[in-house]
Amino acid sequence: MGASRWIYFTDNHDNPQVALEDLREQIFQESWRHEEPYPETIEELIEGGGLDAEGAHSILDVDRVIVSSDSDYEETGAIRIINSHELTEYFGTEQPTRERIEEVYRTSASELPPMFRGSGCCAPVYSGEGDCVGLVFWGMSGD
Repeated sequence: MGASRWIYFTDNHDNPQVALEDLREQIFQESWRHEEPYPETIEELIEGGGLDAEGAHSILDVDRVIVSSDSDYEETGAIRIINSHELTEYFGTEQPTRERIEEVYRTSASELPPMFRGSGCCAPVYSGEGDCVGLVFWGMSGD
């Protein structure tokens, strides 16, 4: 099937790990409730081998947030928080709005990290007035 790129926005910006866990639960509920037998939890889905063959091609394929000063660092199963230098490099500003992030993602997703399957990145999302209003998670995963 190949790898899939994905992107998710959340209003939660206080704790990236909690925001990731909340998004994973939301996507699990939206994506897997039609399966028979229905896995009750993400853990049950994983332990039952539901993601072994191809992965979920979504944020379900990552489970932790990491910080690294190395902008090329990627770790399977992890979301790396990008730094302010990278925000400027990728989005043209240290305070990108959702609209700017969506535009860059739509036109240049293949130029954004991660470059390898099974990982992703996280960045703050700002309002036009410069207030942090959420987080964006993006990545690439799947077979």
